[in-house]
Amino acid sequence: MPGFKQSLLNSDLPIAAAIFVLSFLIYWFSPVTQVTDSNYAMLLSQDLLEHRSFLLDQYAIPRLTPEFHYNTIMNGEIHQIEVRDGHLYYYFPPGTSVLSVPFVGVMKVFGISAANPDGTHNLENEIAIQAALAALLMAVLAAIFFYTARVALPVGWSVIIALGSAFGTQMWSTASRAMWTETWGILLLGIVVWLLYRAKMIGGRLNPVVLATLLAWTYFIRPTNAVAILGVSVWMFIFQRRLFVRYALTGAVWLALFVIWSWYHFHQLLPQYYLANRLAFKEAWVALPGNLISPSRGLLVFVPVLFFVALLLVRYWREIAQRCLLWLSLGIIVLHLIVIAGFDPWHGGFSYGPRFSTGLVPWLTLLSILGVRAMLDWRRQHPAKNNLSTNNLSWRLQLGCGALLLGLSILINARGALARETWVWNVRPTNVDDFPAKIWDWRQAQFLAGWVRPPRPMTIPLLAFEKIDFPTSRADPYLWFGWSAPDPGSRWTEANEAGIIFRLDNVPPRGLSLKTRLSGFIVAGKHPRQRVGIFLNGTLVESFVIESSEASERTIALPAKLLGRENELIFKLPDAASPASLGLSKDPRPLGIAVYWMQLQ
Repeated sequence: MPGFKQSLLNSDLPIAAAIFVLSFLIYWFSPVTQVTDSNYAMLLSQDLLEHRSFLLDQYAIPRLTPEFHYNTIMNGEIHQIEVRDGHLYYYFPPGTSVLSVPFVGVMKVFGISAANPDGTHNLENEIAIQAALAALLMAVLAAIFFYTARVALPVGWSVIIALGSAFGTQMWSTASRAMWTETWGILLLGIVVWLLYRAKMIGGRLNPVVLATLLAWTYFIRPTNAVAILGVSVWMFIFQRRLFVRYALTGAVWLALFVIWSWYHFHQLLPQYYLANRLAFKEAWVALPGNLISPSRGLLVFVPVLFFVALLLVRYWREIAQRCLLWLSLGIIVLHLIVIAGFDPWHGGFSYGPRFSTGLVPWLTLLSILGVRAMLDWRRQHPAKNNLSTNNLSWRLQLGCGALLLGLSILINARGALARETWVWNVRPTNVDDFPAKIWDWRQAQFLAGWVRPPRPMTIPLLAFEKIDFPTSRADPYLWFGWSAPDPGSRWTEANEAGIIFRLDNVPPRGLSLKTRLSGFIVAGKHPRQRVGIFLNGTLVESFVIESSEASERTIALPAKLLGRENELIFKLPDAASPASLGLSKDPRPLGIAVYWMQLQ
C-alpha cells in the first residue's frame, strides 16, 4: 500500500493529468453535439440554483396542447417536458440536473445561462453548457480509468486502456457529446469500479456508505443503473458480508428520500420515467442481436476491440486474478443487455451507435484490465526459452490484432464525434424512428455516413413538366441525400455532395433541360465563391462558379444519350462551408447552394 501511494504521488499524477487534458481538449473541440433528450436539463439545474424548485413554471416555456407520449402527458412536441397537475416538469431523470448545479452556477458567473433575462430558454447556451460539462466529466473518467488500471498494470498498459476507453468507446461518440443520462452515470460507475478493484487487489478499505451513495445516485441519474446496483449488492452480500448491513441501510435511506421526493411532486412512489411498464419487450428477439451486431447500433460493431478483450479472457482464463469481479462484470453486462432489449424503441432513437450500452463502459474497461493483467501474468510465467521466434511471432500477432481492433474502435467512435453526417443519418434521407429497418442495412451503416452514399430509395418518383418548389414536401421524394430541412423559400445542400433522383416515362430524342433557381453560400471577404459541378448518371453535364449570394435562374442540359428511365443528378460542391466555421453563427451545416425550385422542360 505505501508503495502504491508513493507511485501515485511521484509518477501517476502527472500522467493522469496529461490524460485528462488530452481527453478534455479532444472532446471539447469535437464538433458534433447531441442535445436531444437532455434539452432543458441545464435549465432545470439553473431553476434549482435560482428558485430551489423542480418546477419549470418560472420560465417562459411555451404551453402547448398536452399529448400522451412516453407513458406520460407531454407538453405538446416538447417531449422533454411533462405536464403534471398543471405544472411543467423535466421528464427525464433529475439526477443529472441536480449534480450539474455547481457547474451551471460557474457558467452563469461567466455570463452563460440556460435562460434569457425574459425567462425564455436559451438553447444555444444550453448546448454550450452541456458540451463543456460532458467533455469535463468524461475527461475525469478517463483519468479514473488510468488509476484503476494502475492498481494492477504497468504505466504503459494503463495509459493504453485509459485512452482506449476514452476514444474507442461511447465515451467519445456519445457521453461526451451532451449531457445524456449516461454521462454522469458512467462517471459514478467508473468510481465504483475503481473502489471495488482497488479494495480486492491491494486490500484498500471499502467504505460501504460511499459505495451505496454512489450507486444510489446512478439510479437517480438513470434507472437502468439498477442492474449495476443489483449486481454490486449481490457481490457485497457474498464477498463483503460484514459491510453489507451499512451498505444496504445507506441505499435504503437514499431510496426512501427519492420516494418521498416523488410522492411530493407526482403523488406516486416513482416518477413516470422510472416505472417498469416502460419495458415492453415487444421486439426483444430483434433487440438483443440488434444491440450487439447490427451495423448501426451493435456494440460489437462500434467497439470491435471487445473481441480482443474476449480473446484475452478466454486464452488466459487460468491466470485471471479476482474472478469474482469478472463474474460481477459479466453478470451486469448480460442483464443490462436483456433490460435494454425491452425498450421501445430499442434502438435509442436519434443517437449514435449503441447508446443504450453506454452504461456498460466501466464494466467493459474492468474486463480489459483483468484480461491484460492475465496476459502479462502468463507471459511472466512462461518465458520464451525454446522456440523463441515462434513464441515472439505469436505474441506480436496477438498484440497486432489488439492494436488493429483498438484503432478501428477509435476510428468508428471518432465518426460519431467528428462527422456531422453521422448525426444527420438519424433523420435523412429517412427517419430512423419511421424506418428502423435501416439499422440493419450495411449499405447505410451509420458510421459510414458521409463516406458512402445511402442506397437509392426503392421507389423513384416520376418527374413531370411542372414546377417543384423545394421548400415544400412535394420536393421530398426527389431528394436523395445531402439536403437540409427546408428554409423559408428554399432548401440548402448541407454536404459536399447532394443527390436528386427522378424517373422518366419517355426520353425525348433531343434530350431535356432542367430549369432551376438557386443561390450560393457566399460571404464577402471570407468565402467568395462556390464551385458547382452537376453530374447526370455519373457524367459531368454542367459546371459553373457562383460568386454572388443573389439568386439566379439556370438551365441545365440533360442529353438524351445520358438519360435513362431512372436517373441520378448529383451536385458536387467542393467549397461548401458552415456558417460556424466562418464565425457567422452556430450553424454547423456545410452549406453549398440553396435551391428554390426546379422544372423539367
